[in-house]
Amino acid sequence: MSKFFKCFAMLVFLAGCEAKDENLSQMVITTADGDVIYMVETADTQEEMSQGLMNRKQLRADSGMIFDINGAQGISMWMKDTYIPLDMLFVNQKGEIVWIYGNATPLSTTLIKPDVTEPLAAVIEINAGDVQKHNIKVGDTVKHEVIK
Repeated sequence: MSKFFKCFAMLVFLAGCEAKDENLSQMVITTADGDVIYMVETADTQEEMSQGLMNRKQLRADSGMIFDINGAQGISMWMKDTYIPLDMLFVNQKGEIVWIYGNATPLSTTLIKPDVTEPLAAVIEINAGDVQKHNIKVGDTVKHEVIK
């Protein structure tokens, strides 16, 4: 009986993990050093974009969040209620990184505004230090389903 219970508990646990992973999609950043693959959550509703990565205490390696801002101009971000230091990548509609903000300060309410005038397709949040670790630069390209 206890073997059955252990197997059942493991199946319930795995089913829970699988459901969470269904919300992830692959994103590829092509750098001068090669491709970097991330598994990201997509924020594409107003509620998801407002929530972002707030109130989380950690972010798995090579994961992050992509905000589908679909051609918005004058976008700004902040770190209110965000405990994880982040690097932010601002991506145009061609999939090119046009501005990078590194090591955003957790819990800061200072607005982060990209110094660009063109419409953006997405903002990507990844763990602070990943930009340096993977040699991500302005001009590198991003492939993800939200960038058309």
